Amino acid sequence: MASQPPDPRLEHAELTEIARAHRLCLPDTASSRAGLDVLEALYAALARDAGARVIWHAARDPAHHGSFAAGTVRYRETEAHTRRSLPRPLWARLAVRVATMPGHVLARRRWESAIPRQRVGYVLTLGAARAVIANADTMPGSVVLQELEAWFLARGALASWVDTELSNERARAFYARTGYQEVSRDYGQVLLQKPLR
Repeated sequence: MASQPPDPRLEHAELTEIARAHRLCLPDTASSRAGLDVLEALYAALARDAGARVIWHAARDPAHHGSFAAGTVRYRETEAHTRRSLPRPLWARLAVRVATMPGHVLARRRWESAIPRQRVGYVLTLGAARAVIANADTMPGSVVLQELEAWFLARGALASWVDTELSNERARAFYARTGYQEVSRDYGQVLLQKPLR
């Protein structure tokens, strides 16, 4: 599978708005620290990847941002596609930010053999502004996650995988509530997995 035209479901959602929601919900990630233009380019690349899906639910009130998720059913290929799709200056800026936070990269390399190569979905990112803005009228993260898991299941995935920082207790509690179980802890990161039925 190669690239495809941008996902038509995103035609009405500005990539800038998804990037802003991402930066609001996940301010400490390397991609957020690299800048809004990097985030926009990452989501644009994912929208063109035939093995990936970007979900965006804008809030009724623009000040409330929205809810988003991105996932893939071909984790390694999507990672390579995204890397190739980013303009060099943006890739360089992201790489510098990633280098200042090496735990994520080291953990991913360690998990290479743990994550099956086929029939799995991988949650790349997920956020809902209601988790960080009191009374925000947005889609709950659990609903967005269910939508992404249904997309995985429809493409033959038997399980969904995700990773998060060990220090991110809110994310770990969220994934535990939605049925994910810890598989491994390495370099300050946690790998979780959930069977899909």
